Amino acid sequence: MFAYISDDLYYSGGSGLCEVLLLDRLADGLIGGKMKIMVCILVMMSCMSLAVVPASAADYTLGIFGNANMDDTIDEDDIAYVEGIIDGTNEETELADANYDGEVDEDDITQIELIISGEEKELTLIDQADRIVTVPRPIERVITTFPSATRAVLVVDGPDRLAGVSSVLTKYTGKMLCLQAYPELIELPTVGMHTEPNAELILDLKPDVVFSWSANADVLQEKTGIPVITITTPSYFDEGSWESYRLAGKVLDKEDEVEELISYANEKIEEITEVTSQIPEDEKPKVYFVSCCQGICEITKTWGRYAPGDLAGGINVAKDQVLSSGSSIVSKEQILKWNPDIILLHGGSKTGQWDLSIEDILADPDLQTVNAVKNKKVYYTKGYMIGWDPATGLTETFYMAKLFHPDEFKDLDVEKECNEILERFYGADGLYTWLLQNYNFCRWEE
Repeated sequence: MFAYISDDLYYSGGSGLCEVLLLDRLADGLIGGKMKIMVCILVMMSCMSLAVVPASAADYTLGIFGNANMDDTIDEDDIAYVEGIIDGTNEETELADANYDGEVDEDDITQIELIISGEEKELTLIDQADRIVTVPRPIERVITTFPSATRAVLVVDGPDRLAGVSSVLTKYTGKMLCLQAYPELIELPTVGMHTEPNAELILDLKPDVVFSWSANADVLQEKTGIPVITITTPSYFDEGSWESYRLAGKVLDKEDEVEELISYANEKIEEITEVTSQIPEDEKPKVYFVSCCQGICEITKTWGRYAPGDLAGGINVAKDQVLSSGSSIVSKEQILKWNPDIILLHGGSKTGQWDLSIEDILADPDLQTVNAVKNKKVYYTKGYMIGWDPATGLTETFYMAKLFHPDEFKDLDVEKECNEILERFYGADGLYTWLLQNYNFCRWEE
């Protein structure tokens, strides 16, 4: 589903198939006026049918050929299961053909043994677009064609194996948090966008694998002969949110590190939900999220699903009445009917040119009866930015918890906690402080 991001950036939160070139023209100022709004709406509509819904925890299965018994690990039980298939006592499963040669036999047992010992020469897996891809082992050089894929690689493995990145990443150097953590990425070759990757340059860079989105993945793999792994952008905090990390971790042989990170993230979420889950529903604020497109913010454009707000103990007024994810258009009359207690405005960059600001919302004559406006509870929030970043989503959970329930979280040092979270994900200190210096987010005197 398409969702809009801060300043002149775009987000296509699942499919990766939105009209990037058209949006780029918007960003460069080649389309203006009312046409900008029309284009944003059309692009949003074109992406609706392409949304990718993350898997739930109950649906998650490790999609590696060799996971014969279809659980979440490859171990001795899979060897026993394949032996049962060969003996005729077990039914053949999708992932039992470990060496992916079309039949289940003793060679698959050998491949599973190699996977368990970490000595396999190839690994066949199902990526997040349900594509079957065989990757070499070990992997020494990686290319990413979209920032969401770059973030997954950085979080899982760091920058050392990256040989090239998307041009989107370096186009917005002042807005990319991962570039603050790893400024050396700016020096890497850029290989175009995920919609139109430069196959010749990718070949010249000689990667072992390319991480991309579903757009053109098959075409790029056919052109280059290089395995292309599709990583989708998660849109919510559930087990599916971490699947991109798990996939990158398996490809890059960092499974243990990924599971440790996921456990850490879930523990941080529980720090907030242990409090907010005890707050009665009638004491939770009604929250309205304003979504922005290409530097244009419309008060009537909203998110129907935003996990940090839910976890932080807010009630998203649009949750049950608009699209389940991404952005939707509602009327001002509907906003008046919802009467939110808090309005969160997407973005807040100190350098961005905005069509809507907190001051504009507070001064809007049509909104003067809304509780959030009457009580001046309108704030900026980061939201989506070139795809969903679970790390910044986690920081937003802490940020919003203190906004929504200042008494319950009066001792919460948001800046300190969020710096620690981002350091755990990106390995650099002071990243949330950098956000506060560059964005007009609410700050507390800790």
